[in-house]
Amino acid sequence: MSATIKPYVKIVEQPASKAMRFRYECEGRSGSPIFGANSTVENKTYPSIEIVGYVGNAVVIISCVTKDPPYCPHPHKLVGTDCQYGVCKKLFNTEQMPLAFKNLNIRHVKKKNIESVLTEREALRIDPFRTGFNHRLEASAIDLYSLRLCFQVFIDDKKGGFTNPLDPIVSEPIYDKKAMTELEICRVCACPASNIKEPVEVFIQLKRPSDGLLSEPVPFRYLPSISDDEELKRKINSSSSQILRMQELQRQTNQLNISNIQQVSDDVVLHTSTYAPCTSSMDNRSLQPGYVDQHNNPSIVTHLAPDYGFNTNQNLQTPYSYNTLTDNANGCFQPGYECSKTHVDQHNNPSVGTHLAPSYSFNANQNLQKPYSYNTIN
Repeated sequence: MSATIKPYVKIVEQPASKAMRFRYECEGRSGSPIFGANSTVENKTYPSIEIVGYVGNAVVIISCVTKDPPYCPHPHKLVGTDCQYGVCKKLFNTEQMPLAFKNLNIRHVKKKNIESVLTEREALRIDPFRTGFNHRLEASAIDLYSLRLCFQVFIDDKKGGFTNPLDPIVSEPIYDKKAMTELEICRVCACPASNIKEPVEVFIQLKRPSDGLLSEPVPFRYLPSISDDEELKRKINSSSSQILRMQELQRQTNQLNISNIQQVSDDVVLHTSTYAPCTSSMDNRSLQPGYVDQHNNPSIVTHLAPDYGFNTNQNLQTPYSYNTLTDNANGCFQPGYECSKTHVDQHNNPSVGTHLAPSYSFNANQNLQKPYSYNTIN
């Protein structure tokens, strides 16, 4: 041991600042160990210490203390290799330094068990900063979701024992994941910078001041700032583009509506088109045997008057329009002559008086077509 330098303990690898899970005893498993602050997926590290100013054998005792001074004994326990009664005790030689603790886990103690656990700790005389154990009577004041690791080193006294204690040292705080949510950047917005002329790619991350926890870095792009005139021009162009898009959508909608209307119109024309007239002469009488139903289908065979429920002298009503199958020399309409019997226009107005054949543009040999339908009055 050097006479000029008092030996002391140095933490060369702090515990990871990222919150970990403090597991209960009833869970039956320890979970992940305490990793080092520089640990990665490819290269795992663990809390590590070394002794400065001393060469030889030594004993280290690691226990949990409260996060805030005066660093009282914390009820939570350490479990893992070389751990017993909630503390870790290890004999080592300085040739092994730095000394890493690869299998340390934290066991969560329930509030109802705090007093008994601290009483047990007192019996082991594990009180690094000699604060006593009166705080066990105020269990509600103890933060069960954060703590520090305390390293007590005892060096060889050359008498076969390790009775020379070095000053205890505490780690950075360790937090329970149950109480401390992890930091995560979910969304970033564009941010202009006034002192650049080209876009700049950077990485950003969150930092929690209370425990120094850092989030995973995410890429971010700084864009050059633009003048007010350029911003106004950009907004105008954007608005114009939106208006043009709306106009195009309206035009397409109108075109679709017109197409639908045209289709409906075509369907109506298709269903209301008339059949070609036949060449028989027109007769002035009411429904007589031997007429063809022109309204529905000219291909229908010859029908008799009783087929439609009409008597011989009943009126011919729309929508039926019949044509004589054979010429009738005694037909009512003759070229240039007035009808020999009085007829009434039943389709438009029954009060209309006598009509001449030319009044309806009929010739003697033409069919009587809709919308005109005539009936014998006498």
